[in-house]
Amino acid sequence: MKYYTIGNLIRDARERQNCSQEEVCHGICTSSTLSRIENGQQAPGKKILEGLMQRLGIVEWFYDISMSRQEEEKCELERRLARCFERKEYDKVQMLADELEEKLKTYADRECNRRMEQQYLYFVRIMIRKERGENLEKTAEQLLEVIRMTLPDFDGMHIQTRLLNYQEISILNSIGSVYYALGKSWDALRLMFDLKEYLENHMLNSQKISEKYPMVLQNLSLWMEREGHYKDALELCQKGIDFCIEYGKMHTFPMLLCNKACALAELGQIEMSKEVFEQSTAIFQAVGQRESAELVKEYARYYGI
Repeated sequence: MKYYTIGNLIRDARERQNCSQEEVCHGICTSSTLSRIENGQQAPGKKILEGLMQRLGIVEWFYDISMSRQEEEKCELERRLARCFERKEYDKVQMLADELEEKLKTYADRECNRRMEQQYLYFVRIMIRKERGENLEKTAEQLLEVIRMTLPDFDGMHIQTRLLNYQEISILNSIGSVYYALGKSWDALRLMFDLKEYLENHMLNSQKISEKYPMVLQNLSLWMEREGHYKDALELCQKGIDFCIEYGKMHTFPMLLCNKACALAELGQIEMSKEVFEQSTAIFQAVGQRESAELVKEYARYYGI
């Protein structure tokens, strides 16, 4: 009965959004697999279920299902890997990625499950190499290859007509960042504004995917400031700050404050900029991110604050 309920939930959400089965399952599973899931004839694995639900923007607590021991082990490894990546412990990230890959070799998952797992692993390894100084042109090429594992006809730019899951949004965010680092500011801004609009229209009711929204706003506000559009940058910062406060998304909050302080300084609002710089520094110090706190202080010194 549980799988029948999940299948109904997927079908109802898909039909409400006027999406075909092909659009929803593209790169995740076959249309016949989705049909069996919708009809309660097949139990979806965790990765497939997450991918489908996230593309449809269904909140996570609707699909808390029992996992096999193998899936629990994979999820725990992924959680540890993500925590290490946030702390920039790249040697540990590499070790955990190797461990996850070895485990995947022993699992008898379906091909579509393996595709999503491999996409995740390839993405992690690419980002490790990027952080260790790999050529950005090569990084951009590799990221495009990775996103095309589940979006095979992605042209590097247009996403408005697509349905995306959390993993794909993470990869697209990284593609935009690499584009900007390569000096392709127009391509980066176009992709990220499209991603911002997509998230606003499709995904903000999804707990996991909404975590990416402040990060997109953080990138956009920084880039708009560097392009000299200070008022637009300030507006994007404030939108991100308000979202973080309302939904408790604190990971990017202090850097959004830093971006806001820079935009205020560029607009000549020095006293307000000083106050916001101090807020950003205090939060970074409170959570033990001393390097980030020092970076904020450097920005403040640049503006004579």
